[in-house]
Amino acid sequence: MKSKARINYYVDIGIGMAFVLAALSGIVLLAAGPSGGYQGGRNPGYGANILLLSRPAWKTLHNWSGVAMTVGVGLHMVLHWNWFVCMTRNLFRRRRKNPATLQCGS
Repeated sequence: MKSKARINYYVDIGIGMAFVLAALSGIVLLAAGPSGGYQGGRNPGYGANILLLSRPAWKTLHNWSGVAMTVGVGLHMVLHWNWFVCMTRNLFRRRRKNPATLQCGS
């Protein structure tokens, strides 16, 4: 496998893993409902674990996996910058008689 293809593969795997973590933690937090806070000790759910982790741990996992996904997508855009510029240029050009001249390399 070429070096650039290997880098793209690992970046895409990282983005996918970060997406899965962000999605799962978001679903867990959504299903758990609002925490409601301490409420002077009247909230029986305060401090309870959700699937072995505390609510703050789930929130931290959700936030950092979202950051990782954002960084991965940014890196993905940098790695594919030339293709992105070529496609953008082609989209805004007037139509040509030979559409084969509008192709961008991978």
